[in-house]
Amino acid sequence: TITQQVVKNALLTQEKTITRKIKEWVLSLKLEGVLSKEEILTLYLNEAPYGGTIYGVEEASRSFFNKDAVDLTLAESAYLAALPQSPTYYSPYGNNLEGLETRKNLVLKKMLEYGYISQEEHDIAKAEEIVFEPRPDTSLKAPHFVFYVREYLEREYGLRTIEERGLKVITTLDYELQMEAEKILLEGALENEKNFNASNIGLVATDPSTGQILAMVGSRDYFDENIDGNVNITLAKRQPGSSFKPFVYATGFKEGLTPETVLFDLPTQFSTNCEPDDLSSVSPCYSPGNYDNIYRGPMTIRNALAQSVNIPAVKALYLAGIADSIKTARDLGISTLTDPARYGLTLVLGGGEVTL
Repeated sequence: TITQQVVKNALLTQEKTITRKIKEWVLSLKLEGVLSKEEILTLYLNEAPYGGTIYGVEEASRSFFNKDAVDLTLAESAYLAALPQSPTYYSPYGNNLEGLETRKNLVLKKMLEYGYISQEEHDIAKAEEIVFEPRPDTSLKAPHFVFYVREYLEREYGLRTIEERGLKVITTLDYELQMEAEKILLEGALENEKNFNASNIGLVATDPSTGQILAMVGSRDYFDENIDGNVNITLAKRQPGSSFKPFVYATGFKEGLTPETVLFDLPTQFSTNCEPDDLSSVSPCYSPGNYDNIYRGPMTIRNALAQSVNIPAVKALYLAGIADSIKTARDLGISTLTDPARYGLTLVLGGGEVTL
């Protein structure tokens, strides 16, 4: 397949046709007849894409590690072997560092299995702490959004297409709003750090009528290495708190509840493993409270949602059902809630992680 990649990259177009595939096979066989595997691999590595305008291991080595490829450690080499499969997704400056680490470890594992390195070399390289050079371009505008869009394009159309076809990409970002959002978030983040020891912050602003992204700020400063600023925390899974309640009430409405249905806001033990008068929430018990520690008695769903009262919301989830509520959320675009058995009744209070 490496030979086919060399042929495709160097001699053929990227069109997906049977004719091109046959040409690729024939030329690959001819190439293997005149060059050794080592020479073919050298050709591949000298032109492999590493993201942006970086092509080939030598340029990648200088860009990522500030050294010649010949001077790389085993761990650094494994990173460079891991990247070409999807250089935007696995970028050391992107949002998928865990995926890059896993793929680097896979490279080392395969090298060990095929006898290229010893167990000791494998273990040392796997444990080695690698520091990547900072991204050189600090003039990038809306960087988290740019790489969010770029990853999407790469998934949909492939890396060679977006790097070589001269695509014109029109996005929904409002750059005036983006600049204002970056300014506000930096000020807020510095206040939060001083008052609450919270070092980072993120924001997504959308047009509610279309869902289009108008501003995306993935951290307080993309270029701040001390907080891993290049990581887009708006794509990280976080608990949504009470903002999940409408999904549950909507599910209840589909199943016969109405805005005027009365639910009782009273101290309640929801676990059948505990006595009804035991109002503990220590596992296996579950007896949530309200944010203000006030219990209002009977109240309509309309008022319970308007005041974001917890106990009626948990009762609504009990009535609507966890699986059905997750299906409603999925139908409305929430894709991260994949295991209904994991959440329990805490789901309605934000117990299942979502992205902004």
